[in-house]
Amino acid sequence: MSQRVLYDTNVILDVLLARQPFLAASAAALDLAGEGRVDGFVAGHAVTTIAYIVKREKKRATVSAALLQLLSKLRVATTTDSSIRLALAMDLDDFEDCVTVASAQEAGCELIVTRNVQHFRRALVPAILPEALVAGS
Repeated sequence: MSQRVLYDTNVILDVLLARQPFLAASAAALDLAGEGRVDGFVAGHAVTTIAYIVKREKKRATVSAALLQLLSKLRVATTTDSSIRLALAMDLDDFEDCVTVASAQEAGCELIVTRNVQHFRRALVPAILPEALVAGS
């Protein structure tokens, strides 16, 4: 069974928006899910955020195609009543990060891949940089 990994919003946006200098590392980390080397997830609440941000820079049809391509590689870690309640009890600075952690926990993820590792320093699910995921695979 492969490692279960939740990809944070910033890593996915790096790829969909070709954000430099982060594109190469984030794409390599996401490719691990596409290749089946990790079992990749995205938090359900993050999908709407990703769509909103991508839509500001691209056409609507492009957004749908990008999300379909993304979801061909990743599964959605649901955001549920229990994950929101779990997030409310967490001691992180940003509530969105708490929901990300709760969604990762409920999906049984072992890692969160993010460029904002410091945001997750007190989380029960460890956070690593995209480069670290690639190096460890």
